[in-house]
Amino acid sequence: MMGELLRVRELSKAYRIRKGLFKRTPFYALKDINLSLSKGEILGIVGESGSGKSTLGKLILRLEKPTSGEIIFEGRDIFTIGKEYTRKVAVVFQDPRASLNPRMSVKEIVEEPLLVHKIDNRKERIEEVIRKVQLREEFLSRKPEDLSGGQRQRVAIARAIVLGPSLVVADEPTASLDVSVQAEIIKLFRSLKEEGLTFLFITHDIRILEKLADRIAVIYGGMLMELGDRENLLKEPLHPYTRFLLSNVPVRHPRDRKEESYEEKEYSIPQSGCPFAPRCSYVTDECYHQVRRSEVDGRLVTCNLY
Repeated sequence: MMGELLRVRELSKAYRIRKGLFKRTPFYALKDINLSLSKGEILGIVGESGSGKSTLGKLILRLEKPTSGEIIFEGRDIFTIGKEYTRKVAVVFQDPRASLNPRMSVKEIVEEPLLVHKIDNRKERIEEVIRKVQLREEFLSRKPEDLSGGQRQRVAIARAIVLGPSLVVADEPTASLDVSVQAEIIKLFRSLKEEGLTFLFITHDIRILEKLADRIAVIYGGMLMELGDRENLLKEPLHPYTRFLLSNVPVRHPRDRKEESYEEKEYSIPQSGCPFAPRCSYVTDECYHQVRRSEVDGRLVTCNLY
């Protein structure tokens, strides 16, 4: 990995929600997020539905504006960069059936970003990128409905990388695929990383990151719970929420099951303190009022245990 590509500083996103007839109160989808992404790295963002991970992706893609904080890309605030930003930062969405225009051929889908940015040598670029995602050129004349789920996602990846972006935000790109197809797409992401591409890989499934990510950021209730390199984080999780995610991964044998257990029910997220407090086995009164950020063995942890 090379130098820093992206930095997120104290990033927050609040939505105004109705409370009563006239009052609106802020709901924080993200709160004071700090992280960085190096060139050539795959940073995994993991958390349950509603944790804020997709909101983070939308902010980086400039689909939404932050309430506070900043996102720095190649040394510049992303909201000061012009159209070139959409050439340098691409996206792969969860469901290729929804993200690919059913009326367009594969060639037209992959060519569209090249036309928008007025790029020459389109034929050569399209053929090159189709080979990169391991599809045959005969697929260029087909339409999305003629393809399998895995083939459609390969087309979506081809469209994302055809401009040669510096960063690809992949938002749950394997969630709608069968397990066997997931493995093929993960292998494709790894091969693209080896060619120098950088990925922010968003998922609810921590198992996928075990095979893919260089580092993992664990998000819950809009807050960064833990951030560290993949091997150490998965082997020795520090935050109770990280342990919870790992305890819910299916194991090969019952003896391999993690000891952490949490009652399965709906919890409301407190407005202050640690968002995981209502579900945590180690909770104290302090956790409902404030939560500490610490660095432990090179890992960032937001937890009063440290």
